[in-house]
Amino acid sequence: MSDKVIIRGLKAPTIIGLLDWEREVRQELILDIDLLMDTKPAGNTDDVKMTVNYAAVSEWLIGECERSTFKLIEALAAHLTDSVFKNFALVDSLKLTIKKPGAVAQAEYVGVEIARQRLAD
Repeated sequence: MSDKVIIRGLKAPTIIGLLDWEREVRQELILDIDLLMDTKPAGNTDDVKMTVNYAAVSEWLIGECERSTFKLIEALAAHLTDSVFKNFALVDSLKLTIKKPGAVAQAEYVGVEIARQRLAD
């Protein structure tokens, strides 16, 4: 399936990192997410209930990051991915990129990208 809802450049403050100072200050992460799903029902009906509301997903992701205290962005990515499947039933698979600007002085950002499919119930 190639249909997807996309969110790019979502800014999410969080506590993240291994160093002592990183455990005391919020850092801004940048999230990009592709939510793969069948968009045909929404396209045919013009009904938001037939799709994933990108505003709701964005608010939810920001809230999860604000409450998070993971040390590794890999752990945060796994948590966000698992939670998207639990909270947004229409998503079949997703690709999530988390960027951490300023983590390495010589780099614009470092980050992780994961792709996951919904597990069969």
